[in-house]
Amino acid sequence: MALTLKPNAMKRLFTHVALTSALCAAAAAHAAPSVELRVTGVIRPAACTPTLGNGGTADYGTISAKSLVAGQYKVLETKQVNLSVTCDAPAKIAIVAVDNCASSRVAGITDSLKTDAAYNFGLGSVANKNIGGYVVSFSSGATADGKAAGNISSKDKGISWNGNTSYVDHEGGYFSFSQDGATPIAMKTLSTVIHVQAVLNRPENLPLTQEVQLDGSTTIEIRYL
Repeated sequence: MALTLKPNAMKRLFTHVALTSALCAAAAAHAAPSVELRVTGVIRPAACTPTLGNGGTADYGTISAKSLVAGQYKVLETKQVNLSVTCDAPAKIAIVAVDNCASSRVAGITDSLKTDAAYNFGLGSVANKNIGGYVVSFSSGATADGKAAGNISSKDKGISWNGNTSYVDHEGGYFSFSQDGATPIAMKTLSTVIHVQAVLNRPENLPLTQEVQLDGSTTIEIRYL
């Protein structure tokens, strides 16, 4: 069945359509020019920069092969490297150590210094022979913003802290600084000393017919708390 509109109905429809079109045209004609105002920015945490003295090197110089005794590890003297951290705003930080020569660790070689494998850092290898190990610890005389600060450490990424510590592990432990012995403090500057003590492998386990370069490497990372 066909649908037929009566003339009057068509006239009313045409009038409605024409009126609607006129209103839209008027609105478009009177629309004001516009621009968009945007509000942007970034909230960024404090940035801290660590710096090591002596080029970041604990240098043992030349060691005579004759000083090594068959069947014995050789414990070397402690070396010191200054560490400073500068932040652009007060920040609570932790230090994490990463052993870059983990594959060269000699099991048990640092037990006389710190009896835990987590503190035994690899000293590199030559001719597929592992040279030895070393331990890393912090001085008890740190200063934060010019004030004395004690050493604290955490095994659970900062959930809980232990005081009176000095040795740094390579298994993700956090090392920080405190003035109450229990919680890290916010600081802009930190000054402390890293102690490094190396132990050489037994001479029969080393390729002593050639030069043996000690080649330990540890990355010191800053974590924000």
